[in-house]
Formats: sequence, C-alpha cells, structure tokens
Amino acid sequence: LDNVIAFTRKAKHDSGARAVRVGLHGGEPLLLKKQRFREMCLKFRAALGDEPALTLTVQTNGVMIDSEWIDVFSECKVRVGVSMDGPESIHNQTRITKRGKGTYAETRRGWQLLIDAADAGKITFPGLLCVVSPEHSGRAIFEHFVDDLGARGVNFLLPDFTHDAPEATPALIERCGDFMIEVCRAWFDCNKPEVRVRFLDEIIGPLVNDELARRAHVKHDPLGQVCISSNGELCPDDVMRSFAAHLQSTGEHVERSVFHDLIENRSWAELSDAQETLPATCQSCMWKNVCGGGLLQHRYSKENGFANPSIYCASLKRVYGYVASRLVTSGYPVEEVERRLAGT
Repeated sequence: LDNVIAFTRKAKHDSGARAVRVGLHGGEPLLLKKQRFREMCLKFRAALGDEPALTLTVQTNGVMIDSEWIDVFSECKVRVGVSMDGPESIHNQTRITKRGKGTYAETRRGWQLLIDAADAGKITFPGLLCVVSPEHSGRAIFEHFVDDLGARGVNFLLPDFTHDAPEATPALIERCGDFMIEVCRAWFDCNKPEVRVRFLDEIIGPLVNDELARRAHVKHDPLGQVCISSNGELCPDDVMRSFAAHLQSTGEHVERSVFHDLIENRSWAELSDAQETLPATCQSCMWKNVCGGGLLQHRYSKENGFANPSIYCASLKRVYGYVASRLVTSGYPVEEVERRLAGT
C-alpha cells in the first residue's frame, strides 16, 4: 500500500494531474476486512488529500454491505457503485452463489442500505452499473433501476468483445444497439433530470459543448488510467490482458516504476498510438468527435491489432443518430450540433 501511494503521488506530480481517482474493484473488494479497508482509505486520504483532489470509489456486488460498511464509506468518503444486471429474473440468471442461488435479494438489500445512508446525508448517492444484455429490454432494465430502485446514476457497458470473439455476431451487435436506444428513449421519456446515464452524458456532451467536442479524440486516453494488481504489477486497462497476450505483462511494477516509465513502455505506447491514429473509416466518419474511435478493446483483432473500427460501429452510429435527433426535436439548434460534428 505504501508503494502504491508513493507511486500515485509521484504520478500525479509528474503528469500535472489536478485530481486523482482511486477505484477499488475486483473480484469483490469488500472481501477485504473492514478495518483493513478503512485503514487503506485513510492512508490514501492522508497522503493525497480530500475531495476534489482525491476521489475514492469502490465497485461491489452489494451482497456484503451492512451498517458497519456504511460507517466505513461515510468516514472515508468513499463513493459506491453497485453491479447489477436488472430485475430479479435477469440478475439471478448469472449472478449466483457457488450453490447456484441467485443473489438479487442480497444485492437489493445492500443497495437499499446505501440509498438510506445517502438520504440521511452519510454518503453520496450510489450508482448502478450494468452490462448491456442484448437478449433483454433496455427500457425494462432502466425503468427497474430508476422507478423501482430509485437510482439517480446508472451506466451500461457494452460487452468486452473483440473482432475475434465468436459471440460478436452481426445479430448480437444489432441487438446491443437496440438495447442502448431503448435506454436512451426511456431516459428522454422519463423526464427526470436528476437521473444521469453516463454513456448518454458522453454522447450529449460533445454535441452541446465545444470543449468536449475538441477532446473526443482523447476520451479513451490509455495513460489516463493505470491498473495495479494485487501483486503490484502495473498495466493499462486490465480488460486488455484478457485478449492480447503481449499486453498481459508490461514489466512495470509499483515498487520500481514511475509514471514516466509508463509513457515509454511499449504496451502504453501501442495503445496511445492506436488512440491517436484512428482507422480511415473513423477519420471520415461524421461521429468521430462524439465517438473518439470507440473503446480500444472493441477495435482489436489478432490480425490487425487495433487498426479496426469498433465491432459496435454500426450500432453506435444508430445510437448517436437517435440522441442527436432527440436533442434537435427537443429544441436544441441543429446548426450547433452540425458545427460540432464538423469540428468547427
């Protein structure tokens, strides 16, 4: 932990970053004993400061949350995200115990404790994270989160498939697009401005804000995130390890590496080059100032590396078109949208 803190402090200084976000994720991070978790967070706070200089987050399945965990989150100012797949019938298909029992009831119990704590002012409002499920209704899952669970912040992640994944069929890609458009439609229709959908914010922002439009090409900056494994190894977004053998070991370690080493490391250099050099089809795409080329893992193939458009390209274009049209029909000037899409 001391090495992680020392690395992070120096990385913040050397990179000129104004703020640091430390995200604790898993496996299941709440398997760490409460007192150890508390001590860890307080050491981060002592070394890196209070918010907004330091944001501490934890992503959990929610089943272990109790009143003592709430006290730890409150004392250490930890923002909590809960992973959930939808209503009980959907969630319990995949999120099960070793004995095959669904965990929806326990996750919802933990979620309610977080909501009650937020209402009491003990913690910030928790968020929900869900992977896009192409075989289910995006609207139904969104409405369950917002109407039944009282969520104010949600996000939906596309499955981490590459061009080599046999599961990534054209039919699945199309259904993923349908799911996301259903979420968008449900959000526009619910008329609850306090509810935020992160992927929607990331689409709308560049359409209505000049600075966000200019920064689209760096929205997935590989050097903006460093993953630290339990054994101290450093790597880019750890999803990359699951499909690219040459990215599984970077040779960097928290005890001996500094941020400058990562800039020169071949793994980060390859990813940075891929983000800066979009495929030709992306360069000529009208949505590049919104998309930024998409997530790197969705562009990868063993044959071409990252020199591909996203596997979700066709569906993403549909989603962007839907959101832009809703903005315009809601009264936002079409000329402003077109100007930002053109990069002027």
